[in-house]
Amino acid sequence: MATSGVEESAMRLLGAFYDLSGGLLTEPVPIGGPWIPGQGAAPRADLDPESTECDVAARYLIEQSYIAPADTVSEYVITVAGFDRVRAMRGIGDPAASGERSAMSDKTQQRLLTLLSIAISIGLSQPLTRFIGEKIPERRGIRDDLTEAFLQGLVRAVAFVLASVIVRALAASRR
Repeated sequence: MATSGVEESAMRLLGAFYDLSGGLLTEPVPIGGPWIPGQGAAPRADLDPESTECDVAARYLIEQSYIAPADTVSEYVITVAGFDRVRAMRGIGDPAASGERSAMSDKTQQRLLTLLSIAISIGLSQPLTRFIGEKIPERRGIRDDLTEAFLQGLVRAVAFVLASVIVRALAASRR
């Protein structure tokens, strides 16, 4: 298991990989060594590239799946997990989000979406039920059943899209 010293060194090294990769997941970054003095992730993280501390920190990052060996010896690429970990350490946030995070939690948004879609679906279904009662004969065939199923599905899809638009607008306004 990693000690806090190893983890601290590993996180510095991970930050250096992130910086040197320019935030690109496929960009190989050298760890450093005598052939490139003062260059690479280890010197940037204040580690000697040939030290045991650097080897242990690199091994820790590989075991945690934060970095992966590149095709070239002594080069590594940062993984999605490593990318996300650095962003979280630095308080940058979710890379997929558009800058700011909504004050409304995802769970609250999902509950509101469910409730609104049910309410809108009920509201739209009542006129549809009257329409079906008037236009479809009492002796129903398979075609009539298919028409009703299609219309009911369409109403539910419209209700869900409307509810989604409303929830997104509410979440955006609460920033």
